[in-house]
Amino acid sequence: MDTNDDLRVKYYSTNDLSAGFYLKRIEDIICNFVVEKKIVDINEIIELYNIQQLFHNRIYSIHWTKQQLNDYSEIVSNFSKVIGEFFSGINIDTIESMFDTIYYDYRNDFWKLIEKYKVYDKISVEQFRKIILNKHFILNDVLKCKNIVKKFSGEIITYMEKNPFCAEIILSYYLEKHDRNIESLYFPVKLSNEKKTLILDKYIASNSSNINYLKLIFESNSTNNLRLPDRLKLKAKRKYDEEIETLFKEGTGFEYGAKVSFSNKIDEEFKFETDDNRILSVLYSAKWIKENLDYPTLLNNFIYLFGYTDLQFRSLHVSKESQMSIIEKYLGIKGRKEYPTGIAFQQIQMLAQLQMIGYCNELEKYNIFLEDIIEWFFCNYLEEEFNVKGFCFNKSSHTVSYLEKCRNIAAEFDNILKRFKIYCEDGEIDDELLHISTEHIFIKDIPSMLSNKYIYPCGNDYQTISNLLFSDQSIIHYLPKLSNNYNSFYCLLEKENVYYDMFEDYQIPSIDWLIDHNIIKIDNKKRIMPYWEKIKILNELYQHDVVCFSYMKKYQSIIMELNKMGLVQFSSSLFSRPEQDYYNYLFNKSEFDNGLDIRNSYTHGTQRVDENQNKQDYFIFLRIMILIVIKINEEFCLKYPKNK
Repeated sequence: MDTNDDLRVKYYSTNDLSAGFYLKRIEDIICNFVVEKKIVDINEIIELYNIQQLFHNRIYSIHWTKQQLNDYSEIVSNFSKVIGEFFSGINIDTIESMFDTIYYDYRNDFWKLIEKYKVYDKISVEQFRKIILNKHFILNDVLKCKNIVKKFSGEIITYMEKNPFCAEIILSYYLEKHDRNIESLYFPVKLSNEKKTLILDKYIASNSSNINYLKLIFESNSTNNLRLPDRLKLKAKRKYDEEIETLFKEGTGFEYGAKVSFSNKIDEEFKFETDDNRILSVLYSAKWIKENLDYPTLLNNFIYLFGYTDLQFRSLHVSKESQMSIIEKYLGIKGRKEYPTGIAFQQIQMLAQLQMIGYCNELEKYNIFLEDIIEWFFCNYLEEEFNVKGFCFNKSSHTVSYLEKCRNIAAEFDNILKRFKIYCEDGEIDDELLHISTEHIFIKDIPSMLSNKYIYPCGNDYQTISNLLFSDQSIIHYLPKLSNNYNSFYCLLEKENVYYDMFEDYQIPSIDWLIDHNIIKIDNKKRIMPYWEKIKILNELYQHDVVCFSYMKKYQSIIMELNKMGLVQFSSSLFSRPEQDYYNYLFNKSEFDNGLDIRNSYTHGTQRVDENQNKQDYFIFLRIMILIVIKINEEFCLKYPKNK
C-alpha cells in the first residue's frame, strides 16, 4: 500500500471542509499527469476518480486563475480514459489480492467503479464469496451498487444472515434519523421481511448488540420496508433494560432528578436549589396554599407558582432544542420519528409530575380535589365570566381506582376539545351537533378564536441567522482579542463593544452576511450596532420555537418586517406547534414512534395491569387537562378583554 495513503485525495461531499487540505496535492497530480503513462496502482486510479468528483462539484482553489482552472479542467477530463482502461483491463484472477491493497477510504469508490465499468460481469460467485470474507470488506459499500447486489443477491443474503451486525445497516437505513441526505442502499429483492426479522432477532440475542439500536427497535413503528413484530420489539426492550441495569451497576453514566416538598416553615411562596448530584429541589409554602383556597387562585398557582406556562401562556413542559447540549443534539442514534427527550426535558417532566402529585396531596388535606376545580371552570366560571354556555366536565368519583380515573379523564379530553372547536366555529355549543359527530379529533385541528395567534420561525435565512446569533457553535461568538468568552454572538454583543476589525478573516463573511440581511449594522467607527428589537424577537423564537402575537403588540411593525423578510410566519390554533407535538408524544404514537401512548392505551384497554402506573398516568392526564384549562381561559380573556 502507498505510504502516502493518508494524504490521498478523497471527495466526501460538497459540504466537506477537508477539501482545501488536498488542493496542493491535486495541483501536483494534474500538472504531472500524462495520459499515455500506464498506472498499475489501483489507489492512484481511484484518486484520479476522486479529483474528478471534486471538479464535477465545482470545488476549486480560490487562488487558481481562470486560465489555470480551464487548463486543469481540460486535463481532468482525460482522467476518464485512463480510469476506464484500467478497469477494463483488470485481471480478474488477481482481484481478490487487489482488494486487499485498497486504501480504506477508497473501498466504496472501488465498488462504484466496478459497477460503472461492469467489471462485476467478470467476477465469479466464488470470487465474490472470497472477497466478502476479507477483513476489509464493508457490506454498506456494496449495497450502494444496484447491479452488483442484483448479481450476488444470494451471497449477500447469506452474509447478512451469518453476521448479526448487519442488522445495524438495516435499522440505520430504514429507521434512523440522519442530519444529512444519505446514499440509497439496494437490499436484495429476496431479502424478505421475514429474513430481516430473523437477522434482527439474531442481533438482539448477540453479545454485540448496541443499546441504541435496541432502543430504536422497540420504540419504532413498522414501515413498508421493515416490519417489526411486537414479540421482536418486546425482546429488544427486555435486552435493553438488562443492559441499562448492568451499566448502572457498573457505575457508568450519571444521575439527575427532581425533588418537591411542601413546608409550613418558609415565608416565601417557594425556594429553588440544585445540589451537586444534579437534583433540582423545590420547596413550596404550604402556608400560602392554606391561606388561598379559592378556586381561581388554586388554578393560577399552576402558572405563577409551579411555572407550568410562562407569561405568554406557552407550556414550559415541551421539549426545546435550545435546552439540549450539542452532544444530545448530534450524538447517539435517533429514530426518524422520534420526539427529542434530552436531560433538561426529562428533568422538567419529573418536576412537573412531582408538583402535581404534591399539590393534589396538599389540597386533599382540605377536602379539595383538582377535578372539582376543573369542573367548576367549565361548568361555572366560563358562563359566569364570559356568558359561555354548553361546556361540561364529567369528573371522576373520588373513590374509584386510578384505572377508572384514567379512562374517564381520557374521554373528557375529547369532550372538552370538541366543544371548544364547535364554539370557535359557530359561536355557541350545540349539544345535538356534538352527539351526532363521529369525527376523530386531532390536537392540531383545534382552532383558535384569534387570528395570527402564533408566530413561528421559517426559512433557511432564519436558520442561518439563529445559528450565527444564538448558537454556542457559531463561528463568530469567539474573538481572540477579547479576554472574556461568551456562549453566543448575541451574548458577546450584549456584554462588549464589538468592532468590525476585531474579527478574523474567516469570520468576516458571516458578519457581512448579517449586515446584508439587516440584522446588524456598522457605525462610522466600525462598531457593530445590532438591531436589538429585531434580534430580541428572533431570540424568543430560538428559545421557544414560537411567540404569541397578542403579547408582542409593541413590536408589531418589527414582526411584520420579519414576516416580509421571510423569517417568520403566522398561524392560529388553540395549541402551538411545540404543544401539539408534546401532547401527541404523551397521548399517542401518531407523530412519534417513542410516544408514551397513554391516552390510546386507556381508551383501547391496553394499559398495564399496574395500579401504581395508573396513578402516575392519571397525574399526567391532570397536568395536560390543567394546561387545556389555561389555554381555553387565555382564549376567552383575549377574545373578550372587557370581561377580564
